[in-house]
Amino acid sequence: MKIILIGSSGAGKSTFSRELANLVNFPVLHLDKIWHSMDYSEKAEKKFRQVQENFLAEHENCIIDGNYRGTLGLRVAQADLIIWLKISRWRAVGRVFRRSLKWHWSRKNRPDMAEDFTEKFDKEYWEFIKFVWNFPKFNEPKISEIIQQFDKVHQVVIVKNQKDKKKVLSNLQRDLIGL
Repeated sequence: MKIILIGSSGAGKSTFSRELANLVNFPVLHLDKIWHSMDYSEKAEKKFRQVQENFLAEHENCIIDGNYRGTLGLRVAQADLIIWLKISRWRAVGRVFRRSLKWHWSRKNRPDMAEDFTEKFDKEYWEFIKFVWNFPKFNEPKISEIIQQFDKVHQVVIVKNQKDKKKVLSNLQRDLIGL
């Protein structure tokens, strides 16, 4: 089973993917860890795509965490399950800001982020916060189009809160490992 997790930055994709991986023992590809270890060039975009294609080809069962709309179609096309974390923009921005502060205090990156990645409270960071705030308006419709394009609407599970998350984990535990 190939599972992808999508949603706004700060929605909890990486945390959810780690919990899910621990439950079902599937390998996880954290897209942020890959993308933010690159130089963001055109060559990097091709390599980023190739890493995903290779990962999907090498694993019958796997989890991929991240949006990256430019390569979302290749993941959606192969997905057996799409877990879409949809939380309020206030919660998403708050989580992003808190994790940034946590990084500044500890200088320890998240396990799903490239080791060399640093966050600065600069113009680029505030543009990112604006992106997170506007994610529901500008990005969710485009993501929906990609899902519909590949006729995967029935493979989508929406997670809006902890209750939904627990239900998805419980159902997957029952269905995948028979507990």
